[in-house]
Amino acid sequence: MATVMTGYRDVDEASNYPGSSYARALSVRSPSLHEPLEETPPPKGYSRKEMFVLVVCSCSSMFMHMGLSTIPLVLPIEITRKGVPYEFCGAIFSVFAISIVILEPFQAKILPWIGTRNSFVYSALLGGVCYVSFAMIDFANTVPGFATPAIIIRFVEGFYYAVLITASNVIVCLTFPDRASFAFGVLEGFVGAGFTLGPALGGVLFKFCGFVAPFLLIGACLLVTAGLGYCALEQITGLNLAARKKEKKRLIRDTAFIGCSLLTMAAGIVWGTFETALEPYLATYEKGPLVEGLVFAIAYLAYGAMAPLWGFIFRKVEMDYRWILVGPLVVALCWMVLGPIPPLSFIGKRLWLDTVCLFVLNTAIAYIFVFSFDTMLKRAIFCGMEGDVATYALVVAGFFSSIYIGEAIGPIIGGYLTANKSFQAVATVAVFIQFAAFALGAIIMLIAWNKIIRRLRRKLHQKFPRWVSPPEDPSVARESGETSPLHSSIADEEEEYMNIFQPPTPSRKTGAIRYLPPKSYGSIC
Repeated sequence: MATVMTGYRDVDEASNYPGSSYARALSVRSPSLHEPLEETPPPKGYSRKEMFVLVVCSCSSMFMHMGLSTIPLVLPIEITRKGVPYEFCGAIFSVFAISIVILEPFQAKILPWIGTRNSFVYSALLGGVCYVSFAMIDFANTVPGFATPAIIIRFVEGFYYAVLITASNVIVCLTFPDRASFAFGVLEGFVGAGFTLGPALGGVLFKFCGFVAPFLLIGACLLVTAGLGYCALEQITGLNLAARKKEKKRLIRDTAFIGCSLLTMAAGIVWGTFETALEPYLATYEKGPLVEGLVFAIAYLAYGAMAPLWGFIFRKVEMDYRWILVGPLVVALCWMVLGPIPPLSFIGKRLWLDTVCLFVLNTAIAYIFVFSFDTMLKRAIFCGMEGDVATYALVVAGFFSSIYIGEAIGPIIGGYLTANKSFQAVATVAVFIQFAAFALGAIIMLIAWNKIIRRLRRKLHQKFPRWVSPPEDPSVARESGETSPLHSSIADEEEEYMNIFQPPTPSRKTGAIRYLPPKSYGSIC
């Protein structure tokens, strides 16, 4: 039996609709703040269907990122062999991220309209076709014949990726609403597994079978995943679901949400830079594609191993969201040694040291990504939004939009500096970006802007009473429900947080968040 928390949505397991794999996403009790909590034993394990859903979504994450990590390893080599100007490499990588940035903001509307299963299946099919088509460009022998189809395919590939990654994350959030950060960490672990297997397997296939083989394999895997998704997933739609404008406005203005988006974008720039700058740098060691693929694999193994661990930690330990600021500092320090930047040039180039730096750097990026997603999801609920398919789609769309805005910028920086400067210049720019992201994030997250704005409005109202309205009393605003706790002072925020959060108990290892009475959590077709 699940924990019953009257007036709160159960953050452990609760099922008002037995037999549905998304039942816990539909569990809400009628509000009451004064009734006692019923203590019951915690739930045991996961059902077979839930595990199957997690396996299918994990496979999709792994296969799509095998493709993403294989391309940065083999495409620069193929472009150089065919005599294509290296600036086209940056364009091929950037157009993929640009298409994601174009489509991702609309996912909050597209996914509830098309439905979770249809979005998953159709996007996986499109991805398989894209990779098979990308393998065929090897037969082009002219610059326009190679570059033009590559750019078009990568642009379309961005559409498939945006829908599939959003659908996978929304599905696991609906399946494990009480363990959303942990489930996201598991998916990100398979993202890391894909990044690890992609260069290792892709490097071997490229060396012995040529350019075509790795992409045919990945395309076939995605086509198989589409079939598994059709058989394993339930169709959930939410045409009648939409967050109220007031809640959306609160979320968009929330300093924690803005800060996490900024730091996520900065981490995305790092990955985008790697796509065009890392392989040429490793090639200077003259160790061949097998060793380069191994270095890529070790680096991304850190992300794959640490993402689930960070998700588990963030589920068990309540951490202030401001601790995310540690992430860009670690990334900047790794770049300083990886270059190394000119002031540290006495360190010299050492392959083992570069490998260690890449491992630590990707551990820090896993920390940023998982912590950001966990914080952004909690903030959405904290702003009064409901835990339904529309809310999850909105948060996932915002999260991945931030990443791929960075990934659209990164390849341009890496491609230009690699072609015209050196890897030291790439590292110097990357360090500057990370320190700038840390500074802006600290300004956004650590300053009580709402207090400052209230004081400023009070002074302006005294001088210009006709032109500036007086600031609203925060205590009166809270009683009327017209303010967000996320824009109050830290003390006000903690007071409001305790009104909606129940701490863990011996039989309930996680707390519970109160929800507003929902309209609907979506329909299962």
